[in-house]
Amino acid sequence: MKLSTKGRYSVRAMVSLGILAKAQEGPVSLKDISKVEGISVSYLEQLFVHLRRSGLVESVRGPGGGYRFARDPKDIYLDEIMSVVKETINPVDCKSCKNFDQEACSPGEVRIACCATRPMWEELDKIIVNYLHSISLADLLEGRTQSV
Repeated sequence: MKLSTKGRYSVRAMVSLGILAKAQEGPVSLKDISKVEGISVSYLEQLFVHLRRSGLVESVRGPGGGYRFARDPKDIYLDEIMSVVKETINPVDCKSCKNFDQEACSPGEVRIACCATRPMWEELDKIIVNYLHSISLADLLEGRTQSV
């Protein structure tokens, strides 16, 4: 299983926003996050459009402007950050297969076991989502990665 850059970068950017906001005691520019994370400003702009529209961050205009959290980091969970940037977590492509629809499982290839294993992949997906929902942004900012 591999997450796309959207999911990983959105979480990293939000953590950097928290760290930099505390150090700067104010809004943080995407340029500052870009320097710290090595993510291009244009890519961050795309991510922050989604993060702002979802109410996770808010923008501050003018000199010294940038972004800040719209909610307390203890109320922002990793699953929400990832979902607002349209990140999906599927352990395998096989989850999309339905009722032995061999075309959906693997075009040009027959995988009968696909649908037999699908319930297990769906359960793994639930475990991952529950774990990501158990970790808040505040947890990461404080160095905690274990659900409590």
